[in-house]
Amino acid sequence: MNDQRVSHQQPTSTRSTTSVLGDYLRFWSGRDSFRPRATPSTGWFLPLWGVSLAVAYASSIVVTIAVVAFGSDPPENAIGDLVESGPVISLILTAVVLAPLIEEVAFRLPMSLRPWHVAGGIGVLSVMFVPSLFGVSLGQAIVGGDDEALAAVVEVALTVGVIVVLGLILRRLLPRETNDGPALVPTRVRFGVIVTLTVVFAGAHLGNFAEFTWFLPAFILPQVLVGMVLAYVRVIRSWWMGVAIHALNNAVAVGFGLLPRLVGQDGGQAVVGVAIVGSIILLGGSSAIALGVNAYLTWERNQHTFPGGYAAPTHSPGGYAAPTHSPGGYAAPTHSPGGYAAPVPPAAGAADPWPHGRPPPWPPPSGRSTAPESTAVGD
Repeated sequence: MNDQRVSHQQPTSTRSTTSVLGDYLRFWSGRDSFRPRATPSTGWFLPLWGVSLAVAYASSIVVTIAVVAFGSDPPENAIGDLVESGPVISLILTAVVLAPLIEEVAFRLPMSLRPWHVAGGIGVLSVMFVPSLFGVSLGQAIVGGDDEALAAVVEVALTVGVIVVLGLILRRLLPRETNDGPALVPTRVRFGVIVTLTVVFAGAHLGNFAEFTWFLPAFILPQVLVGMVLAYVRVIRSWWMGVAIHALNNAVAVGFGLLPRLVGQDGGQAVVGVAIVGSIILLGGSSAIALGVNAYLTWERNQHTFPGGYAAPTHSPGGYAAPTHSPGGYAAPTHSPGGYAAPVPPAAGAADPWPHGRPPPWPPPSGRSTAPESTAVGD
């Protein structure tokens, strides 16, 4: 005879979601997996960048006021001369196109820990960025004279050479699961690489100022804040998206810098001040509201997901679907302290297998069987 069996199907699990701001804070707390993923959606990166940019500009204003209050002059930004008097097309091409590409290769591309990405970052840093911090151009040092075009070609050739040689070495040295995969390193090591590159990215902008002063590090706080967003976007989504947000960030900065040239020097400073304050209020406020709405909708959605992370039609501490309350979280048609499925009461009119509602004691009296009458169906 074939016994009739009852099977309980476990519902499909749905993990609780995290808000964009919560995911970002988790990333920078070091508790993330630091692997690409599909959430949060791409559109939410812009509000996150907007809040960071507004805070960055606000911090610049506060630091400038504090420096002036202590009787010092704000440091001169060497990039400001290019913005004020340089060709507009050249400025846009350099700041909005070339700078994001080169800086993202140097500071964000190696965060994947793939051999060729790491080699690319080290090559650009060693040949282009580090010498420039000391006012030295390797290309001009090798070529000599004032031939800037030839010096640029030499620097590019040196960069490519370093990348090729170092990439071949790292392919041999770095432990990887696949040929094109990232290096197999502990999560803390990868987080340390992300933090280090973000700090170095901000520190590289110290070269934008004419001279170093004790308060100068406070003026690169905007680069720290924006760099944190770019690192987050690069790691969990893609490098190209980080390049796009970086270009947008530089475009906003260049736009503010060009305002005095467009409206005239007499009223330019006032217009720039109004534009910056207006951007802080409008961009920062709207972005903060968007992130707040996202956090609320995420919280509301998570109210329908139980602590175990599974969707359940009724309350179940373990997070599994259960027709009735079940402390263990398993499906049970009746209350079951252990959380297992309890036997279903017999239907009306059916013979009770145990006359007294419970099985007899063990061992049974001689001559009696403890098994109920067979209720099997079929032959």
